[in-house]
Amino acid sequence: MKTKQTRAKSSDATDPPGRLRLKLVTADDVRRELGRIYREGKSGQRDIADVSRLANVLQILNRCIEAGDLERRIEALETTE
Repeated sequence: MKTKQTRAKSSDATDPPGRLRLKLVTADDVRRELGRIYREGKSGQRDIADVSRLANVLQILNRCIEAGDLERRIEALETTE
């Protein structure tokens, strides 16, 4: 069964179709995105069930980012010893 997929509106017409412009590479990026979808849910612009699903995915992404950062820091410490 196919479901309708939505994407964030983009003001940049040069983006390829179906591609999001969201930069989610740092924990701060993810935090800002979580805040944005929270506000959209709170204001009624987005269904609360969608907000919950997106927030869960963003939490997973944030854990991956933090694990990668920690791994890089450990590697840097090991190479300086």
